[in-house]
Amino acid sequence: MTSLSLDAIKIISTIKTTGSFSRAAEVLYKTPSAISYRVSNIENKLSVKLFHRNGPMITLTDEGEFLLQEGIWILNAMQDLESRVRNIPKLDNNIRLAVDAFFPWEDLVQDIRDYIGYSQDSSISIQREALNGTWEALKYNRADLIIAIGQIPDSVQAKTVMLGKINFALCVSPSHPFAAQKKPVSRNQRLNDIVVAIEDSSRELPKRNIGPMSCQRQIMACNIENQLELLKRGIGHAFLPPALIEKELAHGALVEIDVEVEIEKGDEIIWLAWHPASKGANFNWWLERLKGKSDAFSMMGNILVRDGCYPWYNATR
Repeated sequence: MTSLSLDAIKIISTIKTTGSFSRAAEVLYKTPSAISYRVSNIENKLSVKLFHRNGPMITLTDEGEFLLQEGIWILNAMQDLESRVRNIPKLDNNIRLAVDAFFPWEDLVQDIRDYIGYSQDSSISIQREALNGTWEALKYNRADLIIAIGQIPDSVQAKTVMLGKINFALCVSPSHPFAAQKKPVSRNQRLNDIVVAIEDSSRELPKRNIGPMSCQRQIMACNIENQLELLKRGIGHAFLPPALIEKELAHGALVEIDVEVEIEKGDEIIWLAWHPASKGANFNWWLERLKGKSDAFSMMGNILVRDGCYPWYNATR
């Protein structure tokens, strides 16, 4: 019988995250003595030392770091499997989409109209998430398909299609001081101003930020609508996709501002993603409809399999 278990890996991970046996015991609803006994038992069976114990300071040894680095993939894979099992069988007439806040809503309206005509007895739910929160909706099976922005987190298992790229521009109200100057905005100017950003909606995956610089004052809005309202009132600045705010730019409620090259915001990849086990007529309808958007963004639309247990891609047609 193996000396390790998923519970053991979880205990070691929690101790590293919390920094002590006592705080790990609180998180795991165990007694500190039970945690200490379990760690000692694992160390004895493996004949290695997993933690340096320096009074209240607890740090992993090299062996402990290696065990956790390798074991976390197993833990993530089991969590993903549990999530899928809880939701099988799944009724195909209830399609769940999660769409990143930076993806233009208008690009989905006609799809929804067409789907209503295609499947008159089916339901659809669409949730708006931000950044890694969109990937998390897929990872924990709160969505059947997602349109996500940015890098795919290591622990997410999915099939993906690159729909395109989304670019960002620094935007402010015409009344903001940046709007009056003729030269590009500098790093120091940005640092001395407040940035209005959307908070990553993830609860488990590491959070991402688009816009804030290190040590910069910031306002974290819960959605695009709140972010735009603050900006239009002259509060701060933000990097936003021009395609998302066409009306505001056309009406002069917001303006694009040039920035120095070193602080430009790079493009982000737009991904369509779904779990490899997903299937059904209604799922396939949405999959094909959303895959078709890659043509509009002039992308190839190749399917990539992203295995959440290992950090690499396998390309398939």
